[in-house]
Amino acid sequence: MLVRPEPNRRLWILLIILASCVAVLGIFRLQGFLLLVPIAAVALFVVTKRPDSSETLALRSSIALSAEDIQDVIHEFDHFASGTDAEAIADRTLSRPALLDLDCTDGDIAAFHHQYATARRFLGRLDARLANPDLDVSQLEALLQVTDLRALEIKETWLAARQAAQRLGPDY
Repeated sequence: MLVRPEPNRRLWILLIILASCVAVLGIFRLQGFLLLVPIAAVALFVVTKRPDSSETLALRSSIALSAEDIQDVIHEFDHFASGTDAEAIADRTLSRPALLDLDCTDGDIAAFHHQYATARRFLGRLDARLANPDLDVSQLEALLQVTDLRALEIKETWLAARQAAQRLGPDY
């Protein structure tokens, strides 16, 4: 898989290779030319090949696991909101009706609804972002950090919102 380095990085690499080639040609003449052919081929191979494909694969799978954590919380709320089993119905009608109220004034519940909406949008954009095969390790690490942070935030706000809704009770 070919790597497309940033334009400035590619320019510097090409300038260094060109300067090295000129120096070797100037010093060794014909022997320098014979030395430069395999060296240039190896340099081109090293610059264009992705040396860390196993690391990018590991980062992509870690991002997928963090996204799965976000998706789990979304599924829990969706089950709470529209589940047809007796436990879900009792939970949303008798124990925590405030959790379904989008206009609830409790800060924890409002924070969860905000996190829920942004998490759904984030997951939609995440799939499109991961579809790009040219992401390098630093970009994937940054994406993993954001995904982990969002997963942690939505889990914490989900638990806090459930506790707040329980505290408010059925007659909030």
